[in-house]
Amino acid sequence: MKSATSLLALCLFCFNVSAQQINPVQPKLSPLTKRYLNTIKSNPGTPAKGYIYNRAADGVTYLSALIKVSDATAAQTGLDGIKAKVGTRAGKIWTVKVPLDQVKVFSTLPGISYIQLDEPATPHMDMARKTTKADSAQGGYGLPMGYSGDGVVVGVIDFGFDYNHPTFYDTLGTNYRIKKIWEMNGSGTPPAGYTFGKEITDTNLIKTEGTDNAKQSHGTCTAGMAAGSGFGSPLAGTKYRGMAYAADMVLVGVRRDSIGGQWMEGSFSDFLDGVKYIFDYATSVGKPAVVNISWGSQSGSHDGTSLFNQACDALSGPGKIIVMSAGNEGEEKIHLSKTFTAADTVIKTYLTFNPTHYRRTWVDIWGEPGKTFCAKATLYSSGSAGGTTGYQCINDSVTDMYLIGANGIDTCFVEYISSAAEENGKPRMTINIYNKATDTIGISVKGTSGKIDMWDEYYYYGFPQRYQSAFDYLSDGAAASGNTVSTVSDMGSAQSVLLVGAYASKVDFTDMNGNNWSYSGYVGANRLVPFSSRGPMIDGRIKPDITAPGLTVATSMTSYDTSYTPTGSNSRNVISKYVHPTTGKEYYYTEFIGTSASGPAASGIVAMMLQANPTLTPDAVKTNIFASAITDVYTGTLTAAGNNSWGHGKINAYGALKRVIQTLGNYNFAGKKLDCVLFPNPGKGNFTLDYTGDAAEQLSISVMNLNGGVVCNRQWTVGSGFNRSPIDLSAVSKGIYIVDITGKSGSVSIKTVVE
Repeated sequence: MKSATSLLALCLFCFNVSAQQINPVQPKLSPLTKRYLNTIKSNPGTPAKGYIYNRAADGVTYLSALIKVSDATAAQTGLDGIKAKVGTRAGKIWTVKVPLDQVKVFSTLPGISYIQLDEPATPHMDMARKTTKADSAQGGYGLPMGYSGDGVVVGVIDFGFDYNHPTFYDTLGTNYRIKKIWEMNGSGTPPAGYTFGKEITDTNLIKTEGTDNAKQSHGTCTAGMAAGSGFGSPLAGTKYRGMAYAADMVLVGVRRDSIGGQWMEGSFSDFLDGVKYIFDYATSVGKPAVVNISWGSQSGSHDGTSLFNQACDALSGPGKIIVMSAGNEGEEKIHLSKTFTAADTVIKTYLTFNPTHYRRTWVDIWGEPGKTFCAKATLYSSGSAGGTTGYQCINDSVTDMYLIGANGIDTCFVEYISSAAEENGKPRMTINIYNKATDTIGISVKGTSGKIDMWDEYYYYGFPQRYQSAFDYLSDGAAASGNTVSTVSDMGSAQSVLLVGAYASKVDFTDMNGNNWSYSGYVGANRLVPFSSRGPMIDGRIKPDITAPGLTVATSMTSYDTSYTPTGSNSRNVISKYVHPTTGKEYYYTEFIGTSASGPAASGIVAMMLQANPTLTPDAVKTNIFASAITDVYTGTLTAAGNNSWGHGKINAYGALKRVIQTLGNYNFAGKKLDCVLFPNPGKGNFTLDYTGDAAEQLSISVMNLNGGVVCNRQWTVGSGFNRSPIDLSAVSKGIYIVDITGKSGSVSIKTVVE
């Protein structure tokens, strides 16, 4: 075992007395920042592999970072002195770009309390409108009007947008709804206030650009789900329509280039800059906005205190809402926790890697304020322990080590980066592991008191090989297996963010070639999808907030990915084709799964709510969504606080909109009292509803308990004259329920008792 330790505490750099008087307290540094400074000692001006860079319009390469400022004037002066560029200012959290040869100086600047070099995030990726009751909201049944996101800006930060897909036009295919784009890796004129990327605001130039990234498709899918018009899809363009289909759209592409072998996906500062950019545009045109981020990261303390979380809270406000997907790690054992006592001082686990992926990961360990802990890595071959790093304790340092495998040749690289107190006061140790050996890696953590939580990082994109591992006990009785608790994305732990899990709105579909496909062997219809990440947050908050359709969801697909054609390798997902009448170009709709789908479904519903009330705050959005959420036999009975799988239940667009409009007090929902009779009443659970009307229409039937929870909801198409329909409440608990029947011609509420 070999070791080289570099202490990066106050003694990192030497200062004279006058400098110390100006800056008596240096910024705290994130683990990645400490690692970078240790890496570049021998070559400070060259991009190191594994970090986030931006090439500005002037051709200069910058290192990307987030900072927390304690003195804005001093911080700005210092940043100006090293020619660093400030992007977004979200309260005390700023995004900055730092010249490569100034990073050491940057790490000591006055007026900055914390520096976090940018970290990567990863993407989380018909019946959806029905199960969320968005079709009722769009149709305006029992509402003042239909709601479609008109007058609202829907922003999507992602990659792989097809700017010419027909779903980004209006429902007639004539008016183009994308108002501007920002390609962060593009070469051209950046937006005002930023120094990198390419902004395009001219409609014809956007169409000519075509795409931000021809190799990806994620953005076309998420944007179509949130705000696609469905033009060119079956049933006169309505079958694969998104939620806020009349909203204006702003798209931000986050894909990067290959500077320094950096991470290739979006980063924390990318998303913050994108959020600010979208909100600024919406403000300039006098409209509210919702921003969808179907990306996430496990890096962080999962308690809402990260710089990214603080910035989201600062950027959000009335008419400025951020929605994120909860994550797709609900089946991955990437979390462990341990409470140490004097008699129980060690937790041991093993790292398992997918054999087709990079045998590399970050283990991120967080403790409690005022406590400490130590960790070690050990190689095992055929169950026998080999080389070990020995326990490395919290010491505000970077320690590089390597172990030789049992064959005497292959190497396992282990790097410990620790902090006695991060910006939130908690001790933290990040272990960067790259195992070229065939040996198994064991991780042990010891302490005498306090609790730790640890996560494996889980990145799908980036280097050609993935970072992907899990915790496993490997039949060792002394070891612990990981769990799926607290696997929701740390990026979504801000107080203001609406975090969305996924359920299966449908599990069967037919592709364009007539083949039938089913996910029924994986999950049943209307059930929580197993991959949907679970809560809670470490500070005790229940997450996700709500669930939305995430399997399988029909949405738009980029035309640049030829695998999504009837003859392509992903043909099984292709369900509809539209041929442009002038160009002959083919565009497709496909099936899409993931919390990447459920997030934009909720984003589109939020846009509909903002159409009704453009000044809704994040808290008001959540209150209305939570109070109207659908609960059923699949969610089970949920408490007022929800649970860590479903949140508050299934999102209910119609119910949420109804509450928003009722709060405004400018619409009487009673209208004409519908001629309805419910019998028997009381009953054992099987009821019959009779309705007599003057004309054919669609009625919405919603059954709520006295706490406001929806236990049953569906649509009923009726004709003129007499109509009859069963109402099955046999699966609900005994008690009093309110049956709401609403249509364009009026509504009625009937109290019933299930005996």
